[in-house]
Amino acid sequence: MAIFHTSIKTFSRGRGQSAVAAAAYRGGLLLMDLLTGQQHDYRRRSGVVESFCLAPPDAPAWALDPRELWAVAEAAERRKDSTVAREFEVSLPHELSEEQRAHLAFVIADALVDRYGFAVQASIHSPGTPDGLNHHVHILATTRRLGPEGFGDKTRELDVGPSGKVQVQWIREMVAATTNAHLEAAGLASTIDHRSLAEQARSAMERGDDLAAAALSREPTQHLGKHAAALAGKGVATDKASTNDQIAEDNREHYDFLVRKAGLEGKPAPVPGQEAAKQSGRVLNAETAGLPGGLEMRGVSGIRLHNLLLSSHGHTPEPTPISLAEKILDALRDVDEISRARADLAMEKVRDALRWAQRQLSSQGETSELRQWVTRASLQVRALKSLIISRARRLLNVKSATRLRHMAEQEWERFNADCPPGSTRYSRSEWTLRRGRRLSVLEKHTAELKAAQERASEGELNAIDAEILTKAELLAALPHPSQAVAPTLAEPKQVASSVLGSVPSVPRGPTFH
Repeated sequence: MAIFHTSIKTFSRGRGQSAVAAAAYRGGLLLMDLLTGQQHDYRRRSGVVESFCLAPPDAPAWALDPRELWAVAEAAERRKDSTVAREFEVSLPHELSEEQRAHLAFVIADALVDRYGFAVQASIHSPGTPDGLNHHVHILATTRRLGPEGFGDKTRELDVGPSGKVQVQWIREMVAATTNAHLEAAGLASTIDHRSLAEQARSAMERGDDLAAAALSREPTQHLGKHAAALAGKGVATDKASTNDQIAEDNREHYDFLVRKAGLEGKPAPVPGQEAAKQSGRVLNAETAGLPGGLEMRGVSGIRLHNLLLSSHGHTPEPTPISLAEKILDALRDVDEISRARADLAMEKVRDALRWAQRQLSSQGETSELRQWVTRASLQVRALKSLIISRARRLLNVKSATRLRHMAEQEWERFNADCPPGSTRYSRSEWTLRRGRRLSVLEKHTAELKAAQERASEGELNAIDAEILTKAELLAALPHPSQAVAPTLAEPKQVASSVLGSVPSVPRGPTFH
């Protein structure tokens, strides 16, 4: 049975937290905090299935690269106690396949970006054991809206208070409705309900379903959290896990009692696996639940990070700074990948310059000027690579949306063939409901396909191609490392504006004492 879990938390400098560190850990990435000079290397951590970035359609290209996104997001905050990131943690149904869970995570993140206008990094995590069920996604969001000119106003409607409660309720409803729509599209009977057990029980009582109300009066289990879950995965007993085992046993005994009682009284017993749908008195789907606004893909740009970074499995090591030699090698690999993807781009000059820097480092050693030039060049190379991947992503989105629409269309045609009007298989009301659900799913995927095709239209792709050529020309015009002197890394504001080119001016970062 699918489980509903959605939580929201913030990261604050006042608590010693960093958006860069949070993004690196959740995505299994190597990220550098330009404000502190600290590098966070979690490339060897296990459990990260996939990560991707999303941003509004008019956001700068750097918003799709986490190494640039979080550096600029941190620099945009001046206060020493600023809230630097907000996280939405959402459970993903274990009944879905890995690809289906990835698509569900993408649509949920898409809905959040569309509603609040921020940029996000979504990282899908797997359970700690092969038979585990705790699939979930961490959606790390900037605290400011992002437009063509960079970061703007804070998303204060999500802060604690009456407005925040309204937004939390919308998010919970959206996650439940979106998840149920994906479960239905996958042909699964499981559903989730964002309401508390007490609310579901009251609803059952109001409609006169005493048996369902009694079943829903079970005690809820406690959320383990990452530390307790990790210990449980290793077979280590914890107080929370023991408490949950006892709660589950008590609930099973209570459930068995209800089944026996229902049999004696001649009432239908609650069916395992269908409790959420029956006990809530409704079926959450695209039609009956009324999907909240913002569930369609509205031109949000996305980039899968496994195309950008290769992460290896294993235990998380202590963060170690990347050497200048490694940075040059990474840049050369990026240049090679760009050349393979776009043979029409002239990359020889920057490749030769990087190789000169490599020889210079080997013969003369590291200097601040050399490190600054390499940093500047590598960031520009990554920005170009990100743009190329973003273009490819649009084409992949069309392919994915086409496949999902085809699946929905096949299910629609199968139902109409097996259950034509007047069929005695279902009552008229049930037939109308089932047919309507399938039509709603088909219409949803049709709209998603149309949006994806618009994002990958000839005009859109031509615009991206023009931007790619512009960035390639800027890279080709980069002064040779023997001549150029780049801004210092001690000034994050200057690095962001000079390296990223299109990145808008951001407030000066805080001074730490």
